[in-house]
Amino acid sequence: MVDFIFIGPSKTASTWIYEAVRPHPELFVPAAKDIYFFDKYHDRGNAWYEGFFRDAPAGSLCGELSHDYFFNPAAIERIHAFDSAVKLICCLRNPFERAYSSYLHMVRVGMFAGSFEEALEKFPYIVDEGKYHTNLSHIFSLFDREAVLILDFDELEADPARFARRIFDFLGVDEAFVPAVLHQKVNPARDARSVTLARMAKRAALLLRHLGCSNLLGRLKHSRLVDRLIYRPAANASGKPKTPVVYPEHLVSLYRTELDGLSQLMQADYSKWRSPAN
Repeated sequence: MVDFIFIGPSKTASTWIYEAVRPHPELFVPAAKDIYFFDKYHDRGNAWYEGFFRDAPAGSLCGELSHDYFFNPAAIERIHAFDSAVKLICCLRNPFERAYSSYLHMVRVGMFAGSFEEALEKFPYIVDEGKYHTNLSHIFSLFDREAVLILDFDELEADPARFARRIFDFLGVDEAFVPAVLHQKVNPARDARSVTLARMAKRAALLLRHLGCSNLLGRLKHSRLVDRLIYRPAANASGKPKTPVVYPEHLVSLYRTELDGLSQLMQADYSKWRSPAN
């Protein structure tokens, strides 16, 4: 029933990838992005999950994107138990840049008002998502490496067409298909028009997920009207910090160790990310 899953981590172009695969004539993804079945809602049963793919055209490859699976060992194990032949896709990004981007998103949408270091302490998953060596080692203990596509966020910025072709080639579908997203800005930086309204929208989204209305939530998220009501273009649209970010020494040490392990695991050089991004 499910042929591929984008597992994350967050802030690594999951929305872009969703918009690239969604219109492909040989692929099907549900309206709901981030179903969270294998971590938060696995107790709802396989039939509930498979219901998201009921409308898939005959012969199409089905997939979903849930960016929190990457750093959740139990979720990876549940995916393997569900279907050990499923293909996994993940995208890696400078871990320092990814962590700060995650923090900045929470601030912009009114989820958090403290400092970056305070966010790291309050939300440890921000750090966990950047443990690339640790997380991939667990994934590779269950899945064949040939069944896992590891994308590079830097490649998306440099050559989005090639980035998309790599995904299509991995899935075994027509690589010549050109998604409109190649020429669009997806999920640009935004600020909440009202922190109170943004928080209410977040609570409403959580409620819709809890009630099993993820597809409806997905459609609402795709609504430009809803988006414009809640958010406005960010004052700092580049997303780059105006002043250098101070990364805690323990984070720098941890991520450098993880990157060294990643380079060895993948037999590739990831030293380009050993320095914190600013």
